Amino acid sequence: MRKNKNGFVLAETLVVSVIVMGIFSLIYANYYPLIGEYERREVYDDIDSKYVAHWIRKMIIEKNGNATTLKNLNSCNGQCHILYAAYYHDVTVGEDIVREKEELVDETDSVFGDNSSYIQNYIYAADVRAILITPYKITTLKNNFQANTTITTAAQQANINQYVFNRGFREYIQYLPQYKTASVNGANYRVIVIVDHDTSKEYDSYGTIEVKI
Repeated sequence: MRKNKNGFVLAETLVVSVIVMGIFSLIYANYYPLIGEYERREVYDDIDSKYVAHWIRKMIIEKNGNATTLKNLNSCNGQCHILYAAYYHDVTVGEDIVREKEELVDETDSVFGDNSSYIQNYIYAADVRAILITPYKITTLKNNFQANTTITTAAQQANINQYVFNRGFREYIQYLPQYKTASVNGANYRVIVIVDHDTSKEYDSYGTIEVKI
């Protein structure tokens, strides 16, 4: 009789162990992808990039002397206007490796005229890597990225696609809503910025804000 009781306890322990292991396996299988998704999206519209987008918008509104240049949206296949774009790369100087910024597109002079130095100083101070102006509703842009269509520009097309319209930026655009509802502020465009972070682990963050011009 005692043996039967011991056998029952052992069987019960095994059943409970299997159930507990199943629960932990389920948690593990769903937890780590969730953490990975969170880490990927924590650079979307963070405080730094949001403030950068805000100040770029403010400068465009206050100091823009040629709004028609923006409204033409004459790059990105007509889906956006690239106001500024650059990337960082390492250059060997003697025995040292120096991190330099290489500009791809800089249209601040044509847009801001005599005020271009004002926004240029901010671009370098805030480590802004790209500034884009898009229509407020980005449905067409999202569809283009979803189809993995290469966005072309007149200025250094290959480098723009490699350093600006890269995988990280495309994923950010897909993350954004389409903004189908009109802005309550009457905004007709969006400012989208890419900010470089040179920390122990270099990464980009992304931010957007609406603008009325």
